[in-house]
Amino acid sequence: MFFVYDYDIIIPMRKRASLLQRISLLVICYCLLSYSICDAYWIWSPESKKWVNPRHAPKGTPRKQYDWGMQFYLAKDYPKAISEFKKLIKGYPQSELSPDAQYYIGRCHEERRAYYAAFLAYQKVIDIYPRSELTDEIIERQYKIGNLYFSGQKEKVFGIALIPAIDRALEIFRKVVDNAPYGNYAELAQFKIGECYKKAKQHKEAAEAFGKIVSDYPKSLLYEQAKYEVAFCTYKMSLNPNYDQGPTEEAIREFEEFVKIRDRNDTVDGAGQALLRLQEKKAESLYSTAYFYERSKHYDSAIIYYRDVLDNYPKTSWAKKAFNKITEIEKRRGR
Repeated sequence: MFFVYDYDIIIPMRKRASLLQRISLLVICYCLLSYSICDAYWIWSPESKKWVNPRHAPKGTPRKQYDWGMQFYLAKDYPKAISEFKKLIKGYPQSELSPDAQYYIGRCHEERRAYYAAFLAYQKVIDIYPRSELTDEIIERQYKIGNLYFSGQKEKVFGIALIPAIDRALEIFRKVVDNAPYGNYAELAQFKIGECYKKAKQHKEAAEAFGKIVSDYPKSLLYEQAKYEVAFCTYKMSLNPNYDQGPTEEAIREFEEFVKIRDRNDTVDGAGQALLRLQEKKAESLYSTAYFYERSKHYDSAIIYYRDVLDNYPKTSWAKKAFNKITEIEKRRGR
């Protein structure tokens, strides 16, 4: 027979094994007892057709559970209210009160200034309960949350602002448009999408977003402003030295069209000044091309480009220079 020494007490190996078994059995019994005390018992729920633990189960009817959640909401205990509204949705998913419960989950998050969580909670109402009478109000709330992020409300993770506000704003405004493309907030949200890109200096994307106002909402009160923004953003694109003359020409066309359809005001004055700058840039490019051909003694080609400056951009400073060059070349050629 073998022996082990444990704190100076000599216990036979077989007795030691028996002792460990008894201890293990006592631990298991204690855990089962604790579990039964804490979590009571499981009962069959006819509504959900599942076994449920009363501790986590909703009240006997959807109305009772909804009213129970509302008590916590009105008492401003928003975490508890969210928990109780979730119980209603889980326990009674087909109840007519489930959309309202999901809506108030969003309201709870909004009251806690967890704006993105509120946006997601509101979106669930639209996605899961598309016929809800709350849809219009939800879209309005989503639009306002988008505006908060547009104004600089940053998304925080563990109290640290990590996610750029403009990204959240774009996501929310896009969803507002998707939720109701011809609703009360669709045009506003689409315009805001353009402003988000403009704020981020992504002028190509901004021009495309403003262009959707022009194409999709021709009767919108934002139509003329959107036309200006398309022209302005295209103009900003043309200032990038990496772009070719295509954006410059497009911006000129956009500004010319915009100026034609508007009465005189500050916006049109700004558009007119931008148009002149664009024309100066284009005229300079054409003049440089003409001068290259002139120096290469390709005079016919040079005159074509000089005349282009003179005919199409007569108000620019390059027009007079082009006229003088044409005169000089023709004299040199004896004409």
